[in-house]
Amino acid sequence: MSHIKTAKGFLEYKSELLYFGDKVIDKEKMLDNLQVLSAYLDKIDINWGPAFGTLIGIVRNDDFQPWKPVFDIYILKEDEERFKDILWLLKEVDFELVRYERRGLYYLKRNSEYIKVFVLHKISSDVRHTGGSDFIHEKYLQNTVKWDFKGIDLNVPQEVDEYLTFQYGDWEIPKQTVKYSNNIFSYISYCLQIKCQDLMPDSLYYLWLLMHRRKDFKKFKLRCEKAGIKMPTNLQLSSMRPRKYKKVLTVGVYDLLHKGHVELYRRAKGLGDYLIVAAQDSDFILKYKPTAKVLNSTEDRKYMIKAIRYVDEVVTYTDVDKIVKELDFDVFVTGPDQCHEGFQRAIQWCEEHGKEHLVLGRTEGVSSSELKARIAAKTGENKKISK
Repeated sequence: MSHIKTAKGFLEYKSELLYFGDKVIDKEKMLDNLQVLSAYLDKIDINWGPAFGTLIGIVRNDDFQPWKPVFDIYILKEDEERFKDILWLLKEVDFELVRYERRGLYYLKRNSEYIKVFVLHKISSDVRHTGGSDFIHEKYLQNTVKWDFKGIDLNVPQEVDEYLTFQYGDWEIPKQTVKYSNNIFSYISYCLQIKCQDLMPDSLYYLWLLMHRRKDFKKFKLRCEKAGIKMPTNLQLSSMRPRKYKKVLTVGVYDLLHKGHVELYRRAKGLGDYLIVAAQDSDFILKYKPTAKVLNSTEDRKYMIKAIRYVDEVVTYTDVDKIVKELDFDVFVTGPDQCHEGFQRAIQWCEEHGKEHLVLGRTEGVSSSELKARIAAKTGENKKISK
């Protein structure tokens, strides 16, 4: 049995060597699978949708592509931990995880039909990578609209024609780019290749992957040049340069710890092996924001943060664009509201030095400012009562 690590423990699964031969999607079964899966993914509010050839079939024909054996979807790297948590629940409705690849690829099976889940890694502020041959501009993932596909709402790029034209050229003409064969020699060759990849140690696997992806990246950059899209000259495939322990950094004040902070730490820890949380120094905050109300001292805040099981190390920082230069880390995690000039400089430095940067969404319904407002309101009510 194989297993993957999740926040709920190790999820065991029986890994399959998938060779599809002349198999094609059973539309009725796949539609039923998608209805069930979409209910679970939408419940945890993650960004997901159809990907690659699957997207073409939906947009062009409002149908499954007639030659495809699997249904392709994408999720974002920052949502991967929540997706893995959902796998436990999907088991209860007959979904099975039947294959996982380290580059960020999951195969789900239900009713003898397969759904392929690509995890999209950020390699710059505006480009993501599947770990395979495909690179995608961030705007096509963030600017989406709901597309009604046989009663199921799917996220597709708002500028879907622009995206598909950039990615595939004349996409409106049906073209089968991936072909499978029932030839016994093709089957044996494929199985040997996949088995070798599975058995490779990380050092060799990622080196092999990087060699192949560099060629794909060159093709992507050429397409960008032809389309007049500028890209950073020193952009690196940093997600394919693994370290034995991948370190994640996130920063903030964390004055009133709440569920949202714990969820942030949980998701950030899932992006690597070692989580560093930097708490901003109280004196520094008050020096530049004399009216700021910080209830807990720097040391008290660090003490409480360290007590959370997802956190491995807590440090103090002043300027965010300085701390990123001082610490050893691989992934920098920020929130959607951490966007002032200091953060912009820090993010730019990360992108220029091969550090991955990810933005994790807020946990709905809770924030420090709301908590402080509620406390102030309650305190005011209590004073009136005591009088």
